[in-house]
Parts: sequence; structure tokens; C-alpha cells
Amino acid sequence: MFLDDTFIKSSPSRGAKMTVQQELKQQESIHHFVIRLGSKLKLDGRTILAATVYINRYYSRMPITQSKYYVATAAIAISCKLHDNYRQPDKIALAGCNIKNPNQSRPLDEHSDIFWRWRDQLLFREELILKTINFDLNIDLPYNIRDELLREADNEFEDENSFFEKKPEIMKNTIALVEVLSSLPIFIAYDTYTIFGTALTIIIYEANLKFTEEKLHLPEHYLEAKLQVDSGMCWQCYQYVLRLLKYAKSDPNLGSNEVAIKRIPNLSQSQFEAIANGKQLQGV
Repeated sequence: MFLDDTFIKSSPSRGAKMTVQQELKQQESIHHFVIRLGSKLKLDGRTILAATVYINRYYSRMPITQSKYYVATAAIAISCKLHDNYRQPDKIALAGCNIKNPNQSRPLDEHSDIFWRWRDQLLFREELILKTINFDLNIDLPYNIRDELLREADNEFEDENSFFEKKPEIMKNTIALVEVLSSLPIFIAYDTYTIFGTALTIIIYEANLKFTEEKLHLPEHYLEAKLQVDSGMCWQCYQYVLRLLKYAKSDPNLGSNEVAIKRIPNLSQSQFEAIANGKQLQGV
């Protein structure tokens, strides 16, 4: 884990004369490529998100270069092996080079020199990623947190609250928001439980904007009891997201993360912590 300011002030790409705005744009481009590649290979969200985290860990130690898409295919290959979604390196390389093929009307095949370059780079970058991140491949995936929360009983909470009624939908939306935010380098600064708690707080806020008749709120002490995180840490994570998004929209020529910018509300600390602590906000 790194401090918030590490990415902004001293990312390896900063040493390569890349601005924060440029790096956020590059990371978003890599993220879009990973999603397209994962979709083409019919991979699940777990495998795609884990690959994204490996890429973030790699670029917290190495600057982003023109090899970024080779790195992304290698990260997918590693994630496939670890999450019971094995795909042959040839299949991953072929899918990757066809996504980046400038001539989409003429698909590349295994006889193409470009394919063999991608395959060789995939194998080389796979080993390089593992060495660079010190084989640190452990991740608490948000999908496991969601499954655990849905499986557990909530008998300890006596609060009569429509949260429990809408819990499956709330958890589904929380996962979707975490996936949106994963295009930002947040998993190198905050653990998954804090990120999940932050996203859950935002989803509760959004739900209150949508459902006007019946106000929704988290049960009191839900984050502490279920996720072992507190509202203060989630607030710090939320502030970090806002800082990154401020950079993402600060240069009109290098704008990035438009989906996240539209999704993330601008809440005061008192509003955010009230929602995270299970209080109902008036006028929302």
C-alpha cells in the first residue's frame, strides 16, 4: 500500500516526465483495453478486476511506456491462472493483438508476425510483472465481500430499515461502482474493504435521490460490524477519489474517467460520514 500522495507526486511515470493528467488518461486506456480483452475471452468480473489491480501494482513501481498493452495481456494471463479461468497464452495474445489491430476488416491469425510478437511479449511481461510486484498476487476481491454480506444474517441489527429489503440490489450497485472506480489507481492506496465501504456509502446516497417516498440508510455501525472499517477511513478514500477526478477533468485535452466524474457526488464530510454511520440526511 502507498500513501495517497505517492501516485500524484512521485509515481514512476512522474520521473518519466508524465503529468498526473497524462497518466490517468493512460491508465484509463489500459483499463478499457483490459475490459475489452476480458469480454472477448469471456472472463468474469473477478478475473478482470484482479488483472487491473496487478497492473496498478506494476505501474506503482514502473513508468508507463509503449509496452502498456503487452503488460495488460500478461496481467490477464496471470489473473486467469489464479482465478480458475485459464486461457492459453496464444488465445490471449491473439485476442489482444486483434483488439489493437488498426485494420479491423482483416483479422490477424497465428501465422502473423504481429501475433508472434504479442505472444513473446506476453510471456516476457508475465515474468516481469511477477518479479516487479514481488509475486504479491493476493487480493481481497469485492465480489467475495458482497457474497459474504448477502450470505450473513443481519439479526444483530434491530433497525427497521428498507436497506435489508433492497440489500441484493444495493450490493450489486456497489460492485458496479467499484468496477467503475477501478480505472483509477485506488487499490494501491486503500484496501478493498475501505473501497467497498466508500462505494456503499455513495450508493446509499444515490438511492435516496432515487427513492423519494422511503428514505434508505445503512444500519448504525454497519461498516464497522461487517467490513471492519470506519467512516473516517472511507472519507479519506472518498477524498482521494475526488482529488484524482479533479485532475482527470482539469485538462480538456487530456480528459478521462468521465463515467466516474458523472457518478461521484460532491459531499461534505458531515454528509458523507452521516450516511456512512447510518444517519438519515434531511433534504436528500
